Order: sequence, then structure tokens, then C-alpha cells
Amino acid sequence: MTDIKYNAKQAKDDNIVGSKIAGIRKKRHLTQSELANVLSGFGVSVQTAAVGKWEKGITVPTAYQLIAISLALNAPDIIAEFTDLTLPPDLELNEPGLKKLEEYRELLIASGKYKPVMPEDPARTATVIIPTSYIRAAAGSGNFMDEENFEGREYPESFVPAGTDFALYVDGNSMSPVYVNEQVVFVQQTETLRPGQVGIFSIDNEVVIKIYDEQEPDESVRDEFTDSSGTIHSQIVLRSYNSDWEPRPISPYQEFRVYGRVLN
Repeated sequence: MTDIKYNAKQAKDDNIVGSKIAGIRKKRHLTQSELANVLSGFGVSVQTAAVGKWEKGITVPTAYQLIAISLALNAPDIIAEFTDLTLPPDLELNEPGLKKLEEYRELLIASGKYKPVMPEDPARTATVIIPTSYIRAAAGSGNFMDEENFEGREYPESFVPAGTDFALYVDGNSMSPVYVNEQVVFVQQTETLRPGQVGIFSIDNEVVIKIYDEQEPDESVRDEFTDSSGTIHSQIVLRSYNSDWEPRPISPYQEFRVYGRVLN
């Protein structure tokens, strides 16, 4: 064992565990949201944003969470999967070590918090097919709602909010930490929104996910929002959860359209 060179601080600085989680997740064709959902079956209740923070190295999973992650990703050999170590083939636990390992396993199960929940029989799990698109695939493609911009994808029925008309994947971090890159969002098609609601919009043919808001027009553009009777109308402004992104006021000269309201 002394021949194995491992530096925990260096591994943390290099985000080895986070990058391994991301790599295995993508290899298993899971989104961050889907991994978070699978983890709930192993007693780990986390939001999609938490998975993103693990993968970026902002936070690290606890020992218990890492065990659940390894099971959820079907990667039970934690050392082999979540480190850069190459272990000698004859490295084995002795009999007392194996006994301790079994005791640890029984302790986890006995706690009730980490006992895996057996997945439902797929034949008995109701699913629905939802038209799904990537936001980035729609940019510059004309009418976002054209059928050619979507493909049917199957989701567990219990996973899809009532009223969903279509789904798409978030591209980028402007809406983090609430909605993170590659997260799937479910959308109800509508042409109007109330301030504070999150929606899918088109701005000059660019499809975005933002918070809808309205504001009094700035003095420099007030004339553009004043009608013939002298009434000043509110200006639409799209906001992000990520404070690094500036609000986007919408000019009356821009092509702007509301596609729907995000339900999750």
C-alpha cells in the first residue's frame, strides 16, 4: 500500500472526482437532472444544481453520497472509477479488512438512509413521449416550433409536469443555479407571461430561457413606447438568475416572441 502515491489535496485541486462523475454520467447518456433523479432512489436528495457543482469542483460529495453516485452510475469500483490511480493487481484486503468492509456496508443499510430503493419494473412504469429540442440547435433555424426542430423523447410520466407541451435542454449558465447547463426543462406553450415567470423566448431568432419582466422605459427610448394618445407602455426586459448576466431590454424594433412558460 505504501507504494501507491496519492495526494488528496492535489486530487481535490484538480477536481478529479468531479470530472470523473461528469465523464461517467455522459458515458451512461444521463443528464445532470436525470442523475439527480436516480440518486433519489438511493436516499440522496439533491437538486440538479448540486450535480453541476460536484462536476465543476465547487463542492464535493460526501463519502455516503459518493457511494450512492457509484451505484447510480453503475460504477461500483470507487477507486478505479473516481481516481487516476492504477492499482497493482495483487492489492487485496486481508480477512480483517474484508470484515470491516462488510460491517461498514451493513451500517449504511441499517441506517435506512442509504438503502437502495429497487427501481420499478419498466414494464409497469408509465411513460410519455414529449417533443424535445436543444436550445442551441434552434438558434438561427427559423420558426423554433417547426416539427423539424424537435424529436420525440420518452420520459417517466411522474417526471413530467402537468400541462407540458414540449421540452428542451438548457444551454449555458445564465440561469444557474436554478437551471444549469444540459438540464431538461418542461414547457407549456403560451404567447403571454406574467412578470416573474420563467419562459422560453425568441429574440431576433435567438432562442433563450429567461425570467420575464416589465419596466418603465428609459428616457432615451420612451418615445418608442408612447402611442398616439400619449400613453407610455411598459418595456419588456428579460432577466437571468446568474448575476453575471445583464438584463436584456427588448426594443420594439426587435423580433420578439414568447414560446412558453417553464413548468419545472
